[in-house]
Parts: sequence; structure tokens; C-alpha cells
Amino acid sequence: MRRKQKPTENLQKIRFSIDHLDPMGQGVDKSGKKVTFIGGTLPGETGTALVFKRAKGVQFAMLESIDESSSQRIEAQCPHFNQCPGCQYQHVSYEDELEFKKAALSRHLSGIKMGDIGDINVFAAPRRFAYRNRVQLHYRRKYIGMLDGAQDKVVEVPNCLLIKEEMHAKFDSLYRQKDWQEIHMGRGHCELYLQDDEVKLSWNDVYSQGGFSQVYEEMNVKLKARVASLVEDKNIKTLLDLFSGSGNLSNNLGAEKIVLVDSHELANMEQQAFYALDLYEEDSLTRFSRKYKKVQFDAVVLDPPRRGFPLIDKWMRRIKPKHIFMLAAILLVLREI
Repeated sequence: MRRKQKPTENLQKIRFSIDHLDPMGQGVDKSGKKVTFIGGTLPGETGTALVFKRAKGVQFAMLESIDESSSQRIEAQCPHFNQCPGCQYQHVSYEDELEFKKAALSRHLSGIKMGDIGDINVFAAPRRFAYRNRVQLHYRRKYIGMLDGAQDKVVEVPNCLLIKEEMHAKFDSLYRQKDWQEIHMGRGHCELYLQDDEVKLSWNDVYSQGGFSQVYEEMNVKLKARVASLVEDKNIKTLLDLFSGSGNLSNNLGAEKIVLVDSHELANMEQQAFYALDLYEEDSLTRFSRKYKKVQFDAVVLDPPRRGFPLIDKWMRRIKPKHIFMLAAILLVLREI
């Protein structure tokens, strides 16, 4: 049975006053009984929003109107920004975006008892648009685009500004021809990605076809160089790469032993140990410990998906690495903790 879109007229309307932005770029309102997260808002802004989800102590709302607008707010370049859930910061300049992300990361790390976190170095990207070498789209019946979980619908994005220029022909054909509707009915997803200078398209397969790496190639080069520098500076001999994918961050490092862990094994693993393991399973640590109980890891590289790694505390207490190199995705930089 097709699930009906949530009617906005049935959602509770609240007033908000934004205090700061969280790591996901959502405005945080603390003025009510519950902390409320509202996308598309900025610190200092006030207005009204519609609550679409509640959890213990917090709630999530969609922006309805702004009474007092921030001086940092600008007109988004992308025509889909106000409807599409894919971007979070186009309503501010790129310079302001970096400052908001830096502040969010600093606030996030302040809750960790690790002493002085020191300075946070930000590596700016060479361009704001036309950088993605991979994009995942959802389809429902005749619509294809980004999935808006708040309203349970697909938002079409034919004029998306994020994908690389060489991917546009195949991307545009999804909206122009729509012959895919004859084969792919109902609901599902597709993935458009650039591999070996060829644009490929997969339907309803496991995500990250061809092996995962960061979608911004120039920034990925900087990330890999930073990991290599840390491994050399800290004299790392044994390294554990969690959520490794195809070993994007740990390939070709100078460590004597490198173990890669991810949910499904990928190709090109001949030179390194690879363990296929779902890191979100409760018994994942027990299974890993049985296999590598005699290995003491000097360092752990962490690059988890957007939903994070809830079991990180248990893993680090068991492994007891000397160093943890964790990718802070909101800044595209590595932070040693």
C-alpha cells in the first residue's frame, strides 16, 4: 500500500529562536520545552516551524516562515534549495559555511574529556559546486530525485548544481527521457557515479558501487595525505581502518600491518587484511576480538557514515589504541583524538 504524504496542516506549529547550528547544519532552538532542530535556519533568526518528528527530549521541525532574518542569509544559487534535503548551507556564503562548521565541530568536541583540543584547521574546497563524482537518487512511481524524509516524498532536482560536469548528460536523461519508468516501477533507488572516466548507472544495488571514496576528489587527496602524514609522524606500525570501504584512507600507507573492516568485502584487497563485518551489529566487537585478539593496534582510522558509530566507546575501550584518527565529515578534515 502506498504511504500517504504527511499533511502539513496536521503538524504542530511552534515559534522558534535559533541559538546555533548543529553539525548537520540544522538550527537549534532551545526556547521551548524541547530542543528543536530546524533545517534552513541561522543563528539569531526567529519565526515559525512545523514539528514533524519527536524523540526523547528533542523534536524536528520544518521551516514555515521567518520573522527576523540573519544578516548572513543570502539567496541560494540552486533553485531546489528550499525543497531539497540534499544541501544544508546554500543560504549563506561559503566563507560563513566554513565558520559555522568549524564552530559546530568545536562545540561537538568540547563534550569529550580529552583536554585542550587545540586549533581546528579548516581546508577550504576549491569550488562549491560541480564536485560530486557520485549521487544517489530515489524514485517513486514517475518521480526521481532526493528523498525528503520529513514529508515522505521524492523531490525532483533536474537542475542540481553539485554533480560534476561530465555526469550531466546521463543525469539529465533521467529527467528528459524517463524511459526508466517502464523498467523500474514502484519505488527504489539508483546511483550515478564516475569511475575510470566513465559515467555508470546502477539500479537498486548496494550503495557505493565500484567502491566507496569521498565524493570530492580534490578534497579526498588532501584527506589521504593527512592520514599518511599522521601515520608517519606518530610512527604507526599497526593500523585498524573501520568503515574502510575499499581502503580509501589506508591504502599505500607505511604501516607494517593494516586491517580493513567494513560490511561487505570489495575488490583489490590482496595487499591488506580485510574483514567483512557489520559494525552496527551488537556482537561485532566480540567477533572482531576473537579474530584479532593477539594484535595491538597503534592507531584506528574512523570514517563512519552520517549516522555515526554508536558503539565507538565499547570498541575503543577494548582496542585501546594510542591514537584515533577520525574524519570530521562536516569539515572534510581529519582530527586526531
